[in-house]
Amino acid sequence: MSGSSSTAANLVRTVKVKAEKKVYSLPGQKYAVLEEREPLRIFYESLSKQKPESEMAEFWLMEHGMLSPERAKKAYEKKQKRQKQQRMGTPIKAEISKETSESSKKSSSAKNDQRTKKRSLEYEDGDDDDLIMKPSKAKQK
Repeated sequence: MSGSSSTAANLVRTVKVKAEKKVYSLPGQKYAVLEEREPLRIFYESLSKQKPESEMAEFWLMEHGMLSPERAKKAYEKKQKRQKQQRMGTPIKAEISKETSESSKKSSSAKNDQRTKKRSLEYEDGDDDDLIMKPSKAKQK
């Protein structure tokens, strides 16, 4: 038994040291700001310029500390709300402006009207007697 106690004393204990969590000044920021020529930064900045309503770009820019403090705060609150809804299992619908939804309804109803007109034209001709078939080509030997 004395042999086992000596080996236990010789064991080296390794202690894992957690890296200190960096604290950033902007709300929702998790990462350090990337260099200007970093491809991801270029992508998300251009996405944000082209589609300012893009939540994906907004959240990414917020997490990397690239939004103004006011925008970062709004984005952080929006992200918290979205995460809470996801945890609750509430389905999330994208916010669509009224103008966009109304115009899409009009265009889809117009398309449906055109389709029904075509169908009615196809079926109005009830006379099958007038059907003329094209002569089929004779098989060549």
